[in-house]
Amino acid sequence: MHTFYVPTPQIHTDTATITDSEQHHLRNVLRLTPGATIRIIDGQGNVYTAEVIDIGTNRKPSEARILTHEFHESLLPALTLFQGLPKNDKMELILQKATEIGVTQIVPIDSEHALQKPSQNRYQRWHRVVISATKQCQRTWLPKLCEPQTFEASLTQIDTFSLRLILNPYLAQEPRPQHIKTVLREISQPTSIALFVGPEGGFSEQEVTAAIKNGCVPVTLGTNILRTETAAIVAVAIAAYEYQL
Repeated sequence: MHTFYVPTPQIHTDTATITDSEQHHLRNVLRLTPGATIRIIDGQGNVYTAEVIDIGTNRKPSEARILTHEFHESLLPALTLFQGLPKNDKMELILQKATEIGVTQIVPIDSEHALQKPSQNRYQRWHRVVISATKQCQRTWLPKLCEPQTFEASLTQIDTFSLRLILNPYLAQEPRPQHIKTVLREISQPTSIALFVGPEGGFSEQEVTAAIKNGCVPVTLGTNILRTETAAIVAVAIAAYEYQL
């Protein structure tokens, strides 16, 4: 059964209105016809089984009749990935895999070593990547993709997190980083985790120091130096495994 993302305002008591790229996928890619059964998510835990009743036109949205409805609670801890902006298309890979693994929120970070300044078009493309990955892995909650922000601005938002981590591969720096698995296992059930992953070249020494002053615990993923996209995926996967996300 094919899955479609339909924002909550477009879901009514008995029907759902499918628009934009989701309608294009229904009409022109899958070529579904009235009577087809589909799965709809609103990204807020609601899952619907629906029947297509009108595929619409270029100027008219598609419509589906809702048949069943289920609600799924979000899992804890809520995991937010603060990702230093990498070069080229690596961010899309990070967004895709972090979504599949179970991240709750993704915050692109413009740090000292960041290698791109995303345009609004690129940000919109990133959002489509998150939606596609959510549908593909059968998640019911859509991760929140925040607007890119500076590293300094991100530090002002982390007071409410019960656990704050920053990847720091420089083992000689004090305080000496622990392996991320060790730190995660010291806290049995945090309600929220902030995870900072640097771009190529990592975070600067000044940024790591500032993060530690704001309550972040420096951690490593082992002795190997990983690419930023690998580090993000591995760190999120370890957290998801430890807390069964």
